[in-house]
Amino acid sequence: MRAQNIVVAALTATLVSVASAPAFAQGCILIRQTSPLFGTTGALDQEVGTWTITFSGRASVANKHYNGTERQIQREIEQTYVVNRQNSITATVGYQFSPRISLTAGVPFVEASWGIPSPRAGGPATRANENARGIGDITTLARVALFNPATSTRSWNVIFGGGVKMPTGNNAASDVFPDSNGNNNLERYVDISVHPGDGGWGVIMDFQGYKQLGRVTAFGSSTWLANPRDTGTASRGNLVTATTPSNVNTVSDQFLFRAGAAVPITSHITASLSWRAEGVPRYDLMGASHGFRRPGVEMYWEPGVTITEGRHSMSFNFPVGYYFNRFPNPYTGTPGDSTFPEYVSIATYSVRLGGKFNAHSTPGRPATDQPSTPRTPEVIRPGEGA
Repeated sequence: MRAQNIVVAALTATLVSVASAPAFAQGCILIRQTSPLFGTTGALDQEVGTWTITFSGRASVANKHYNGTERQIQREIEQTYVVNRQNSITATVGYQFSPRISLTAGVPFVEASWGIPSPRAGGPATRANENARGIGDITTLARVALFNPATSTRSWNVIFGGGVKMPTGNNAASDVFPDSNGNNNLERYVDISVHPGDGGWGVIMDFQGYKQLGRVTAFGSSTWLANPRDTGTASRGNLVTATTPSNVNTVSDQFLFRAGAAVPITSHITASLSWRAEGVPRYDLMGASHGFRRPGVEMYWEPGVTITEGRHSMSFNFPVGYYFNRFPNPYTGTPGDSTFPEYVSIATYSVRLGGKFNAHSTPGRPATDQPSTPRTPEVIRPGEGA
């Protein structure tokens, strides 16, 4: 496999995963795809002075409603469900500052829409879409390994990370669409899930660990985005011209947990399987939690494959949901509902720049939440991590 071919294939697959993303459904998905949980995790085991450039695309479908863990079949029968289409692509630049410290910055771009039949009795033909697109919230992250990967003979390591999410994305996106009766086609704020940004400064807390077990690498990670700001802009449906909105959105925390194992199939291909959980808590870790949110959690089984060639790497992951739980609204305690994606498509391409090139070594992990490419003892070279 030539390097030029892997570059073309990887970029094509990443863009296709975004351009062909299918639609979502009502209530709305929990986690915003512009979240820094996707695209800013950086490499752990690269040579000092090495740069990594990564493009990560994410797309998903969610057209099933849940109230708690109960599926709302009636929304499908009545055809009153929402179609929520979201695509994102994140460009990340990483730098290996020292053997134990890596720095990354991620810039996402989002294109999304949210639509519900208006009036609801009109069925899918009356669906009014609300669209938004633009740069999302930029994130930065520093990560520190407990042990020096370049010199340690240990088969395990843990990595701690911390960073900042900047409110660079628009959290007041608007579009022209009618009211719930299908009348008054005016400019209104779009749904909270469609905004490219969430409107607040955030603190990213990140933890990862791995253990080499022969040819198998077991890994685990957790990331929490803490948003101290209480509320943001007016909620969906409020007129942009209104001086006093009827309700406002919250600026909520988000979380992601993963645990799994990866094993090399060939010298260039690694397969992985992991458990994944992501969502929005009822209450923020820091600050108040007023305003509108859809708290809950979804759990997935996530198969994946990573292909490497020299300095290039591409990953394809396909989380498939099996557990869906919409938590009650904070303070009010009302159940509400949310739609969850039944599956998620994630495609990543990464290229390593600088440092010494070794045709027999694997590159550092892509700057996404994908698992690293396990290294077997025979391919580890001086100055490389394990």
